[in-house]
Amino acid sequence: MKKGIFLSILVVSVLGCTKEKFTGTHSFWYNTETADDLLAYGVNELTLYVDEVEIATIDAYDHYTADPGCGSGNFVYTDQMFKKENKTHSYRILDESDSLIFSGTFMMSQKTPCESTKLIVSF
Repeated sequence: MKKGIFLSILVVSVLGCTKEKFTGTHSFWYNTETADDLLAYGVNELTLYVDEVEIATIDAYDHYTADPGCGSGNFVYTDQMFKKENKTHSYRILDESDSLIFSGTFMMSQKTPCESTKLIVSF
């Protein structure tokens, strides 16, 4: 009987705990030189995929002269994460004809809730 009560209390305690979440953000951006290179190769549109999920499509000439930080950027990816959790994501950026232009991985963590990746064309 005591085991049953103890197990019941344990189950209620475990189920009653909620993990605190936070929002992590990662932006992808490029400068004028990369935008010029994209247009020179006939790239007009770019689509970002994170973990094989389409996130956004932008005009290939959208660019910045310096890192825009989080909240803005050529592409911005936001994810809900548990405190002290680290997540590694893969990304692909394709042009309008589905050719791979950029790819890689990035990590999100509570320690760095706002990160960015500068994209550079390497044709």
